[in-house]
Amino acid sequence: MLKDTHGTDDAVQHTILREIDSVLLNDEGGSGYSLDDPLLTAGLNSLLLAQLLLQLETELGVDPFAGDRSITDVRTVRELIAVYEESIQTTGAGV
Repeated sequence: MLKDTHGTDDAVQHTILREIDSVLLNDEGGSGYSLDDPLLTAGLNSLLLAQLLLQLETELGVDPFAGDRSITDVRTVRELIAVYEESIQTTGAGV
């Protein structure tokens, strides 16, 4: 799993990175992607991304894409983390 705590909530980032590794079936960490990689480069095709979003909703208790925001607006792993952090702050949900 990748570590980078610059400007992010550690618990949310940790949960998202863990769930990315889970859908990619990467049990050993060291996934080879960075926070600034596009989601596709990290290995998330559309089916895996849908699975990831369902897992994140369960883990974090929030769906940041239920309203006006679209997943197509999110390009990188870092942006995905930021969207969830913002949504958690707005709703008061989270880890």
